[in-house]
Amino acid sequence: MSSRPSLRAMLWRWRRLITAVLIALCLALLVASISASGRITPVQMMVAGRDLPAGHVLTESDVRWIEAPSGAFSGDLLLDDTKDRRLSIAAPEGTPLTTSILVGPTLADSAPDGTVVIPIALSTPAELTPVGSVVDLWVADEGGNAQLLASRATIMAFSEAEGSSRFGGDDIMHSYAAVPAGEATLVLGMSSQRPIMAVLSRQGE
Repeated sequence: MSSRPSLRAMLWRWRRLITAVLIALCLALLVASISASGRITPVQMMVAGRDLPAGHVLTESDVRWIEAPSGAFSGDLLLDDTKDRRLSIAAPEGTPLTTSILVGPTLADSAPDGTVVIPIALSTPAELTPVGSVVDLWVADEGGNAQLLASRATIMAFSEAEGSSRFGGDDIMHSYAAVPAGEATLVLGMSSQRPIMAVLSRQGE
């Protein structure tokens, strides 16, 4: 199997970022076109006020409002507040903030097809596998041998609940991952016994 990701896999992984960039480009072209014709009806649109990472929960200080032509976006895509809004992708400064780049009402809405979202205890630091990372999940047995539990799982979120892990210590991250449905039972069972290691995956589909 090739170690390089296939084009299809790369497009799927970065689909939301590509969508956001295309939306921003289309908006800029549309504003320029309508402004030149002198026919523009502005509406207020929320955009990223600074570079925001994937998984970030929006606050009022993260955004700013700009004037955009009415009709540039369908009304159901536009945001009117930041309450409980979590980004599914990184949003560079100036990116229009629409529902298409948010984690859905439930994590399952944003999960890849054929996966289920399950809670797991990770020993890998969150900064190494941020939300959106595609990872392989491994566990070490009592003899120190590593066992692959699931391939190409997607980190969906990290729990914000405080408290130490049932395994002892505060370095265990409680996370939610989209795991291929056929491998979920094994991952859940092992995660209840010992922490799971997440290894960034670059293999193609």
